[in-house]
Amino acid sequence: MNRIIIVGLAGVISAWITVLVSILINPWFSITNNALSDLGGGGPLNGHPYPTYPNVYNLGLIITSIIILIFCILVIKNSRNKLEITGGSFFMISALFLALIGIYHEGTYPHDFVSLWFFVLASISYLVIGFSALYVKKAAGVAMILLIIVGWILFALIPWQSVA
Repeated sequence: MNRIIIVGLAGVISAWITVLVSILINPWFSITNNALSDLGGGGPLNGHPYPTYPNVYNLGLIITSIIILIFCILVIKNSRNKLEITGGSFFMISALFLALIGIYHEGTYPHDFVSLWFFVLASISYLVIGFSALYVKKAAGVAMILLIIVGWILFALIPWQSVA
């Protein structure tokens, strides 16, 4: 299997393990009433109990961001066009913001800024990579672009507690 696919899957798996383990050790967490960031910090002032072992979530985000950074380097190194390089670069910056979410967890001043910009930059990178895929694998490019558009429409229509 291609190294890019392996590292990409490792990033996805790392993110899911981080979130799922954090939810398991915080039984008060509700996916519909809490922000994912509640798992990494904050407390009663943020409307929820203090998280149990918040570093599971925060360090998990940092580890995931390192995996994403490696993924981005591989994408850029093996790019097929300039749009792919641009998308990989945007995703690399979003990986930095993911690490900053773990560093500036909920309850710290920069948290809202870094988490919002992680999602904005990740969305931009997915769109750019989707457009670059139109030149190589049209169906994959269309799927990526539609996924982001539908995701942002759902975000606008469904009243969730957070961007995540």
